[in-house]
Amino acid sequence: MSEHEKILELMRIKDQAPLDLDRSKVALLIIDMQRYFVRPDYPFAQVFERLVPGSTDGYFERVNATVVPNIKRLQEFFRSEQLPIIYTGTGTCTGDGRDLAQWLKDFDGLGLAVLGERIWPPISDPSWQIDDAVAPAAGELVISKTSSGPLNSTRLDQTLHNLGIESLVVTGLTTDVCVTQTARESADRGFRVIVAEDACTTLSEEMHHAALKCFEIAFGRVKKTDQVLELLTSAAVAAGSQ
Repeated sequence: MSEHEKILELMRIKDQAPLDLDRSKVALLIIDMQRYFVRPDYPFAQVFERLVPGSTDGYFERVNATVVPNIKRLQEFFRSEQLPIIYTGTGTCTGDGRDLAQWLKDFDGLGLAVLGERIWPPISDPSWQIDDAVAPAAGELVISKTSSGPLNSTRLDQTLHNLGIESLVVTGLTTDVCVTQTARESADRGFRVIVAEDACTTLSEEMHHAALKCFEIAFGRVKKTDQVLELLTSAAVAAGSQ
């Protein structure tokens, strides 16, 4: 057995530990499912396509065939149980990117050099909005962030504590950047975190799986949407029988 295979076996054994969820204290985080991440006709994709044609084809196929349908299934469950759903979006509040983290400014610089326009839109721009396919319902919170993880540049931490949340299901775009960054930050703040592996994706499947493994070894659990729903349903049944 190779070194990597041993670590994978270690993770498999670790994952067998019971996952104790209080159904009334779980929230769904939908990270950056914005139009410019979900659709190919915005600068995020156009920059990559200009540099390497075809580089985003698989990404958008996975977003629309797998990620969106699974997020919708999770939305349906959380809404039926009247559990919190919180959305994040990345963009500039000042409109010119001055308020963004430096690495985001660098991406804007790339967009300006390649396309003549910035990658990250102002929060007032239609491309910033959460995509219609997974649009927020009335009363569901949408948070604007200027960093990869929302706990770094918003008051999400306090909001979750005010809501009495102890556990999070994290979904969205992209796996290796904002999704697992959110999941790691949340775990460090004391939340129990599950990443729904087929309700997120990134530019390559190899990067997607690598990011999830790096998260799973220490910070939390990685489960398919079916498994997440099974866990939540079991928690709901257990709560109802008490």
